[in-house]
Amino acid sequence: MPKPQHRRARRTGFAALTALLVAIGLFPAGAAAAPLTPTAHADFAPQAAPPGMPWMDPELPPEERADLVVAAMTLEQKVDYLVQSGGPGVPELGLPPIRSKDGCCGLALESTPTTALPVGVALASTFDTDLAQAYGAVSGEEARATGYNAIAGPTMDLVRTPFNGRMWEDLGEDPVLSGFTAAAQTDGEQSAEVSALVKHYNLNNFETRRGHVDIEVDERTLQETYTRPWERLVSQADPGAVMCSFNKVNGEFACGNDVLLNQILKGQLGFEGFVSSDFNAAKSFADYEAGLDVAGPGLEFAGPALLAAVQNGTVPEARVTDAARRVALTMFKYGIVDNPPVGSFVNPQPVEPAIPAAMLDEHAAVAAEVAGKSAVLLRNEDSALPLAADTGSLAVIGSDADWYIDGGGSGAIPNPARLTTILDGITARAEGAAVEYSPGTDPVSLADTLPGPPPVPSGILTGVNAEYRLGINNFAGEPALARSELQVNLRTGISADTINTSQVPGIGAALASQPISALWTGTLVPPVTGAYTFSLTHLGTARLFLNDQEVITGPAAPFGTQEATVNLTAGQNAAVRIEYTTDAPNQFNGGLNDQPGAMMRFGWTPPEGVLPPKMQAAVDAAAEAEVAVVVARDYTGEAADRGSLVLPQDQDRLIREVSAVNPNTIVVLATSGPVTMPWLDDVSSVMEVWYPGQSQGTTVASLLYGDVNPSGKLPVTFPASDEQAVQVAAPNPFSLVEVVDPVVPYTEGVFVGYRGYLEQGLTPLFPFGHGLSYTEFDYRKLKVSGKVNAKNPEASVSVRVRNTGDVAGEETVQVYVGSLPTDVSTPELALAGFGNITLEPGEKGTVDIELDPRSLQYWDVATGTWVTPTGEIPIYVGSSVEDLRLEGSLSVSNKCHDRGHDRHDRYADAGNEWDGAGYDHGTKSHGGTTLDSVGAGYDGRGGGRGGGRGGGGHGGGGYCRS
Repeated sequence: MPKPQHRRARRTGFAALTALLVAIGLFPAGAAAAPLTPTAHADFAPQAAPPGMPWMDPELPPEERADLVVAAMTLEQKVDYLVQSGGPGVPELGLPPIRSKDGCCGLALESTPTTALPVGVALASTFDTDLAQAYGAVSGEEARATGYNAIAGPTMDLVRTPFNGRMWEDLGEDPVLSGFTAAAQTDGEQSAEVSALVKHYNLNNFETRRGHVDIEVDERTLQETYTRPWERLVSQADPGAVMCSFNKVNGEFACGNDVLLNQILKGQLGFEGFVSSDFNAAKSFADYEAGLDVAGPGLEFAGPALLAAVQNGTVPEARVTDAARRVALTMFKYGIVDNPPVGSFVNPQPVEPAIPAAMLDEHAAVAAEVAGKSAVLLRNEDSALPLAADTGSLAVIGSDADWYIDGGGSGAIPNPARLTTILDGITARAEGAAVEYSPGTDPVSLADTLPGPPPVPSGILTGVNAEYRLGINNFAGEPALARSELQVNLRTGISADTINTSQVPGIGAALASQPISALWTGTLVPPVTGAYTFSLTHLGTARLFLNDQEVITGPAAPFGTQEATVNLTAGQNAAVRIEYTTDAPNQFNGGLNDQPGAMMRFGWTPPEGVLPPKMQAAVDAAAEAEVAVVVARDYTGEAADRGSLVLPQDQDRLIREVSAVNPNTIVVLATSGPVTMPWLDDVSSVMEVWYPGQSQGTTVASLLYGDVNPSGKLPVTFPASDEQAVQVAAPNPFSLVEVVDPVVPYTEGVFVGYRGYLEQGLTPLFPFGHGLSYTEFDYRKLKVSGKVNAKNPEASVSVRVRNTGDVAGEETVQVYVGSLPTDVSTPELALAGFGNITLEPGEKGTVDIELDPRSLQYWDVATGTWVTPTGEIPIYVGSSVEDLRLEGSLSVSNKCHDRGHDRHDRYADAGNEWDGAGYDHGTKSHGGTTLDSVGAGYDGRGGGRGGGRGGGGHGGGGYCRS
């Protein structure tokens, strides 16, 4: 179980972060105030339409109710309503305030236990929108039960680079997968009568300098790649709110970007809800005219300041009226006015009530199902998994195998109500088998996102005492913080100093947010005589002393690594002193939310064959066990990208050493995303379980023993190396850490993720869509159907799948379209739809998949519309983007006035030997709904909310324009 002394310091969510930033002077004190109006309001929730309040009639359409209530509001009431969290609402008119909480991966409360779901990238790995809807409902129901009416989630920033420190919250690298998954999750959240606050719109694809970076993107890439998931979200799920992001796009901050907010989101996509800023991402009152509706949670551009701006003409009152109507419409649409959560009108908000145990039990089952279905079996040589029931002994190795494995910094991290650690789960499932646990390395922390040599481990560097003082070059006097530490390995930021799930505590927000000096002393214990290479990886001046002799002097900037090789003798310890100060230019530019901050590591490369004590103990345990299970992980989080995809804390070496003494080595990767695997050919099996949520122990054990058959598929490409990842999407964002106002052009265009690998002819370590099973599936009888032209870009695919193995399993069938028949450069392959089917041994079934209509189109910059090119479009079906089993084609008619024609009911099989054999099992599929004739949006918005939007077009010249 987790060690409570580390977890009690963890703070979660906007409220905690605001309090910390106020305390250290980085946020206005008024921002933390609860009510905007001095009077606290009693709980008041009208149940019917009182006289003079016709908008309280639940029989009226939400749009009419919103119009009525906004017409009755004073300017002051409208302004009071436009506060993200902590405002009073307008109780005299029956309108509760917006009360939002982070919840992309489970509701994140500071003290109240909630269901900790697997993270977003894990959900995307299921390729299962029904499960995504259930996932969203968990957060929605728990939000309502604890007094909240809005959830900040899902997080649907498309994964452009695997170095993104927050990609574990996201839903993959493909716009079809991301869009369908986010829409389903949003549907689930809002089914509980709360509003989703979907984030982060738009192009928030990495964390480094996120509040300063300017993303340069061309129109076609913006539309086809980054706006497309949001189009699906808006058309299918009708989210109540969207959160705009910190970054700039083409020179304008996202929260003040007229193109993104007014022209695309509210205009082209027809979004009817309200736009709220991420934390302090609002930059000026001009943001309101650009499409921002709610600025929060501070008061710099809200509350009395906004009221004054309207009164002096800076912000048009009509814009505030529209914003208030949008908030009211969301509140009416999702039952928040008619059925407000508990305590909605109590101001300030009371302590959240506990979630009923029965609800937590029900939701725990959903968390476990997602964790099981999201696990991706990457390698399984000689069917090493599942483990035999009579396995007599196991060595469980990994510093966090007995810890709650999750990310850091983000408010997406819940306080798990039903937690089992991986060690607990394996020990319980192994029953009578002997299980020996060995950490193998020191625990990971935010500092392990830094590139460079691994830190000197605690068994070699002993008795480390750390002293932290405010100010530059201040190494004397009473320290602000003094403590023992395992290593010299420091990185500050939100992920270490506010919301920290690592075993390694941060130094606190007060020290982390301003210049400091740090002094470490300890003793080096060389295990053998030989040449040791020591290093300082740092930003800010650093100096290493061995036995009072200065060995390394590192300059303040740029960030980098300096090394020195020294000869040490076994049995002759060396005194270590390291002085570090944060004096690099702009090291604290941007606040805790966006600054480089302190970065310092004392690393090493030992003589050949030297193993640190913890690693040696793990190797010894592995040598004595029938099976060795190595749980390897990383730690990433908000405002901190990864400097490398290499596993931190020398875990690569740990795996190599363990596999050298035990041929039955199983690697369980509990990571935020892709990692490199130089040891891949040396181990029997590799399973990626991501950050698997509260059921991580029982789920991993069930997967290892075959109680659950893994069925997850990779929603992101795993590159073979750091260099290959940079080749597809340059630069590694960590390289921008010292740049004050970086500009990043998205030169890869639409070739993001696997599309970029195909475009450049690169072979990744593991491709998009990859995932093995404990059984095998055979594909037969592909049928491609469609009557396709610009007026009707509809097509579908059906395929027969048979389980040819000995155990039941689930398969995800993936449909890809090939290059479109046009002179415009389009991806070699692009996901167009997917479907899941569960089959018993020998059972067969048909998977029917509708293709996403946009997959048959491209964005034409000249006309600003979607275009359906005419001709033959290749269709491929398979188990991953590199494992394509069947091929067909689809014909797009050039007669835009008719319905097109059927084309190629093509079968790619070896015969009809399946006919009459086995049970024909149905399936669910995901891929498309009907487009209304143009690129302005999909036809239908779900639940009767609105209709299709768009206009006509004309065809000719080899294409039909939408």
